[in-house]
Amino acid sequence: MGCATATIKYLVFLFNALCALLGIAVIVVSSIALKDVAKEAQPIMIFFIVIGSIVFVISFFGCCGAIKENVCLTWTYAIIMLIVLILTCVLAFAYLNRIDEKKLAQDELNLAWNSTDTTKMAFYQSNFKCCGINGPIDYTKANRTIPESCYVTNSTATSSTHTVYPDGCLSKMINSFEVATKYVNVFSWILIGVEASAFLCATILGITFNNEQRRSRY
Repeated sequence: MGCATATIKYLVFLFNALCALLGIAVIVVSSIALKDVAKEAQPIMIFFIVIGSIVFVISFFGCCGAIKENVCLTWTYAIIMLIVLILTCVLAFAYLNRIDEKKLAQDELNLAWNSTDTTKMAFYQSNFKCCGINGPIDYTKANRTIPESCYVTNSTATSSTHTVYPDGCLSKMINSFEVATKYVNVFSWILIGVEASAFLCATILGITFNNEQRRSRY
C-alpha cells in the first residue's frame, strides 16, 4: 500500500470519527430543539434525529472498510453516505431555510388565545415567562381577567410581591424558535461538510482498492 493510499485510508477513518461525533451532536441538539421549535418544524427535528442516528451507525462501515481494506464495505459506505448527504442537503435547503419563525409563533399563539382551553395559553405564559400575545394589555383590551400564569411571585423572608410579566409571549416565542433553528442550521451545515468530505475520501479509497486488486491479478 502506497503513501497516498495510506493517507486517504486514515483520512476516511478520521472523517468517520467526526461523522460519528457529529451524528451524536445532531441527535442531542435536535432533541433539545424539539421542545422549543414550532409544531410545524418538529417533524424536521425528528428527521434530523433519524439522520444523525444513521450517520452514527454507518460510520462503522467506513471504519471497517478502511481498516480491513475491504472494497465492498468501502463502496457500501460511500453509497450510503451519498444518500444521507443528499437527504441532509434537502433538509437544509428545502425545509430549514423556509421556516418562518414569526408566522409560526403568531399562528400558535392565536390558536391558544382563541381556544376555550385556557391551559394552552397558560402553558406558553408559564414556560416563556410572558403575558398575553403582545403584553398584559391584551387581557385588558379583551375584558379578560389576567390569569395566574401571568404572574411572577418574588418572595423574601420579610415580604412578598406579586407582579405581572411585562413582556408578551410573541417576542419570546419568536426568539426561542429562531435560536433553536439557528443551532440546528449550524450543525446541519457542519454535518454536510463532513459528510461530503467523507464521501469523497471513501470514493477515492474505493477506486484505489479496486486498482490495487486489479494490479495484484497480473
